[in-house]
Amino acid sequence: MPQATSDPPRCNPTFGMDLQSPKILSMSIPVEISRLELELRKFGFSAFLLTVREDATSHVAHMSFELVDDELRCAVSRTAAKNVQTQPKVVLLWPPFEAGGYSMILDATCVAEEEMLRITPVSGVLHRPAPAEEPNSGACESDCAPLGT
Repeated sequence: MPQATSDPPRCNPTFGMDLQSPKILSMSIPVEISRLELELRKFGFSAFLLTVREDATSHVAHMSFELVDDELRCAVSRTAAKNVQTQPKVVLLWPPFEAGGYSMILDATCVAEEEMLRITPVSGVLHRPAPAEEPNSGACESDCAPLGT
């Protein structure tokens, strides 16, 4: 078993990148969304909605959702509604609910209708940074799991 050192790997766990070389080391695994309701019971119905503006910059809004017939619905956000008219692909992000736990990330499509955003999940992943297998390798891996595990 390798010995731990006082120098942690140079890793930004939020983005899963090795800061000494610009390659992305983390991964996402596309999964079916059949267990979304179960995961929502764990993570809650409040998450970050990420949309893309016309100038290709991101917009993040903290929203509260309800699950209706395999769709997530929330009150309309003026900026998100404008963004999804030109770019309907969105991401929903739930931070970990416990230290060292998984974040839940859903890729989805979104439609703005009157006073509501209707979000249809396409794929999802439970994700957290994992320590490098070799303490001095400088690499940061990810620890992804299908929804419902």
